[in-house]
Amino acid sequence: MSTTGHNRVDKTDSSLLKELLDFLRTQRGLTEATIAIRATYASRFLTELRIRKTEEGVEGISASRIHDYVISTAKTMSRASRKHLVSSLRSFLRFAHIVGYTAKNLTDAVPVIHTHKLDRVPRSIPWDSVQKLLATPRRDTHAGRRDYAVLQLLATYGVRIGQVTALTVSDIDWQERVIRFPSSKKGRALSLPLTYEVSEALLDYFENTRGKSPCPNVFLTVRGAPRPLGKDNHLYSSLAPYYRKAGIQSGTKGAHPIRHAFATRLMEQDVPIKTIADLLGHKCIETTALYTKVDLVHLRKVTCEWPEVEQ
Repeated sequence: MSTTGHNRVDKTDSSLLKELLDFLRTQRGLTEATIAIRATYASRFLTELRIRKTEEGVEGISASRIHDYVISTAKTMSRASRKHLVSSLRSFLRFAHIVGYTAKNLTDAVPVIHTHKLDRVPRSIPWDSVQKLLATPRRDTHAGRRDYAVLQLLATYGVRIGQVTALTVSDIDWQERVIRFPSSKKGRALSLPLTYEVSEALLDYFENTRGKSPCPNVFLTVRGAPRPLGKDNHLYSSLAPYYRKAGIQSGTKGAHPIRHAFATRLMEQDVPIKTIADLLGHKCIETTALYTKVDLVHLRKVTCEWPEVEQ
């Protein structure tokens, strides 16, 4: 079999990959975002190990090759990418066994890659840097008005960028002054007060940039004919220049540092960690601890506020 790159598979492999994605969608009920991640890692796995479907089953797959591939590939990956890698391979191997392409369930061949939630410094910026970001977009341009409204939502509510880009016009209740964010990563949907600053930013964007587009999405493209943002468009290329213009040093120049800053600011204001966790959509206290960079003394204190934690 010949390949022309890590992101391509031959027709046979493409068929196998398509079967996997259909299985994850119809049998497992995974979200499209998760399916896209599984597709990326499974495709690379199929290509690099030259795995293909035959009449007898799946050719080129064995426990030792799976193990060696994961160990080799994970070496240069971030913690998040390692988690996606092993989860995607286990999904593929489980699928292959269920549909009869492999005689044995080879999921145990995927080695456990140990990761630690609190082993790295969170991607955060000081709150005054968030204020600098808000002052950076040119609000006399279409892109600037849209990006300013996006930044206001991120800074005011600490939501994920996907929750912002997924907003629809019907999610904003102007009469009740409430804004509703869709659920994200198995968290719950949020219904929050529509603040004055957010209202002003949205109204400016609606009146002077978005107009009366029939699209249900709030945020649209600003170049060419207005259309909904892509499902995987996290506006990184739009937000990153504002970091540089404001002189903000950050390893990640997207929405995530703002979310960290939002959480850290609430902790500094002595907001109960349970409340912070609810706003962030977290189900685990350790995840919230990561966002707020609490030390061990503070962590012992806040566990008392979390009824599910046993002392």
